[in-house]
Amino acid sequence: MSKIAHLLIASASALLLGGLTAQAFDAAEAQKRFNALPDWNDTISGAPYDYTATMKPERPYMHQYDKLMMHKFFMARPDQKGGSNVGINFEEALEMIKGLDRISRGVPKIVYLVGWQFEGHDCKYPAFDRFNEALKRPQDATARDSYRWLREEAKKYNTTVSVHVLVQDAEPDSPLWKEYSENDFICRDTDGNLITRAVFNGQPMYDVNIANEWQKGFLQKRLDGLIELVELKDAGTMHCDAYYARMSPGNGQNMAQQEEAMRKMLRYMRNKGVDVTIEFIHNGQRCDPMIGLSPAAWWLDLSGAERAKIPASLLAGGQEGKFGKLWLKETFLFGDNYQAEDDFNFVDLHKDKNWAEAWNRAKLGVATRTLPYLFYNTLKLENYDEANERVYYSDSVVTDWKAKTVKQGDTLLRQGNDVFFPVVWRQDGREIMAYSQDGYQNRTWKLPKGWSDVKAVMVTPVEPDGEGTAQKIKVTDGAVTLTLAPNTILSVVPAK
Repeated sequence: MSKIAHLLIASASALLLGGLTAQAFDAAEAQKRFNALPDWNDTISGAPYDYTATMKPERPYMHQYDKLMMHKFFMARPDQKGGSNVGINFEEALEMIKGLDRISRGVPKIVYLVGWQFEGHDCKYPAFDRFNEALKRPQDATARDSYRWLREEAKKYNTTVSVHVLVQDAEPDSPLWKEYSENDFICRDTDGNLITRAVFNGQPMYDVNIANEWQKGFLQKRLDGLIELVELKDAGTMHCDAYYARMSPGNGQNMAQQEEAMRKMLRYMRNKGVDVTIEFIHNGQRCDPMIGLSPAAWWLDLSGAERAKIPASLLAGGQEGKFGKLWLKETFLFGDNYQAEDDFNFVDLHKDKNWAEAWNRAKLGVATRTLPYLFYNTLKLENYDEANERVYYSDSVVTDWKAKTVKQGDTLLRQGNDVFFPVVWRQDGREIMAYSQDGYQNRTWKLPKGWSDVKAVMVTPVEPDGEGTAQKIKVTDGAVTLTLAPNTILSVVPAK
């Protein structure tokens, strides 16, 4: 969930004072209906997983999240008039994928689509069985056809396309509302009232009781339908936002019982060949962080001490912070991932839809977040000096927050937001990305380890719409001298 979503929830919470929490509901009748439903034949464990025993996931993840970049594309939000306020359609999403692939130099990517269903973001849950037809291409019969087209085209640009959903929210305008409220699949307070937390998109948001839902097999039915609809087995991943334990005291259920069902869901999806990434690790709304069951968090809300102990191969990100409040020190020391969601949110945040400014934000994010992060993930973290705000990696790499530098021995890789990192995901390992947020004149960079045989380099400007003209630059004493305009990415490779 983006920062704007949480702001909207908070600002709307005052609307709950006028009877939305007191809808006509017969708790006894709902309990009776629930008891009459047959239990699902459950063979899946809901036990916690102790990742500390091996520091590895319970089962290998479907993707190597420590070697890729995760994005969300904010596609649309309901206009509260029965239509959809579209920020990015499927055709524009492909152009974004192409541009991100170019500026990221072909790094593997996962894109989770937000607002792909019904009229947009967080609409008509708990149902997620219809595409948002406002997003489709004119030449396609349905939005699902456009989604399939996008998914297949994205593969050409090192990108896996999947979807964003919430499994624990319910709105009264949902096609499933009657079934879920009548069968006791909505959380209840001690007085028997249905529990709601806020108003979103003009609708009160209620809490789904996934412990009850799981017991009767209805959550599994929802998930199976999603797997088929958006062909999740092809993607191998999905994002579950706000994956919190919603307690139901009216059913005598606490956080532990809800979390048991949540772990079952993660294992169920992995049985189907689908990883589930989640929004947070902590955030105070879950006791079990479920590390080793979920491969990545959108907001990597871990302390420096936790980052030093938990490898990205076990738990990846996502940006450091919460709700858009970025933790810059942890990002600099350990790295994180560029998200794209807010930078291209043309519905809530950037209504002028200025693509040029969005791409400048993207270049900054890719070069100063993902590029260092994936570089550090190829190394072993040897020591976190919390007092001096430094991290020591293998191969003589040191990140220093106070000095705002990253060095490999005596070779400077970063000074502030001027970077000169190897592009570690390139198969030949012989490319460097140079970037500067503010630009500079005639700055000399020493070539990194493994480039001692290089006598000249080809330097090429990289933009979302393609590469500029390459320039050959001589290597002098193992170094090159560059001039960069602000917000410029250069690809540096050995000259042939």
